Amino acid sequence: MTDIIELHRSFWQMKNTEPLIELHEYAPLSRDTKIPLSDGRLVSDDVVLYPELIDPKLFVREIRNDGKASPIYGDFIRAMAPQDLCWTQALVGCPIRVNAGKVWAEPFLEDVTKIDLSSLKTNDKWLEKLLEFTRVLVEVSSGRYPVVQPLFRGPIDMAASALGPDKLCIAAYRHPDEFGGFLDFCSQTFIDAFNHQANLIPQFYDGYCCEYGIWAPKPICRDQADHSVLISPQLYEKVFLRHDLKIIDSSEYTTFHLHSATVHIANILRKIPKLSAIQVSIDYPAKAFSPPVEELMPTFKEIQKSKPLIITGPVTGKELSLILDELRPEGLALKPSIMS
Repeated sequence: MTDIIELHRSFWQMKNTEPLIELHEYAPLSRDTKIPLSDGRLVSDDVVLYPELIDPKLFVREIRNDGKASPIYGDFIRAMAPQDLCWTQALVGCPIRVNAGKVWAEPFLEDVTKIDLSSLKTNDKWLEKLLEFTRVLVEVSSGRYPVVQPLFRGPIDMAASALGPDKLCIAAYRHPDEFGGFLDFCSQTFIDAFNHQANLIPQFYDGYCCEYGIWAPKPICRDQADHSVLISPQLYEKVFLRHDLKIIDSSEYTTFHLHSATVHIANILRKIPKLSAIQVSIDYPAKAFSPPVEELMPTFKEIQKSKPLIITGPVTGKELSLILDELRPEGLALKPSIMS
């Protein structure tokens, strides 16, 4: 483990002479995931989730029998995170529903200009459920694996869930000032939830990990802006960037998750001194919004001029060879799934 820790330390410093790498076979996501509820039901469609229906112990039952699994896979560390239950959207007030085996957040705001900012409050029941989930994982892991932040959607994604994507775009263009107040609430809710959870997570080899299985000496925050696919880089910079900067400035280590369909904001992000790394998930199949891997290479190279780069997602063998041949190993981490 000591060798892995030192390898990860060199990754953040962009001094590793070989990329961090772990390969696995591409397998499309299953659509029939069932969510165990505390009342004994296993649900996969058209059920609204409430905090009292979530028993974290039902989600981690299998982990108790997996104590012999190695904490290392490839060049990465096996991490444990609370189940993705749309935590940040739930915290700002979105109803959470299971549909088609996936957990979704639904809109609850009609008009951004009519929001009473003074009445906005974090949903304490969902926050306590996140912390309960974290405590259970800490107990189950028993120090064998690091416990990490679950998938937190960033301010633009929280707002898109709360308003709906169409109203998000209208608000950003027509009502940026009123909208900014709600985005402030979203970013502060994100930060508070991250800090509350981080206070419960013990150190792992004198440091902490992120969901990508990379170690750092301080807690690692992960931010994202998936709904930037709907807007221009100029509008992102004008309306949304300051709220992500607030999150980035709140942690010593922050990674920013992008899709290959949202790399149009990468040039903005790579110039943020406090941002520790950028992670890009390659979307497949690359059609309407996502450029193919060959066209992503210039963006990847620009990111590497100033930031460590983490690449995930499905690629062909030819595309992986292109990535290995053209990108610098320093500050590069690869976790692709290989398509046959």
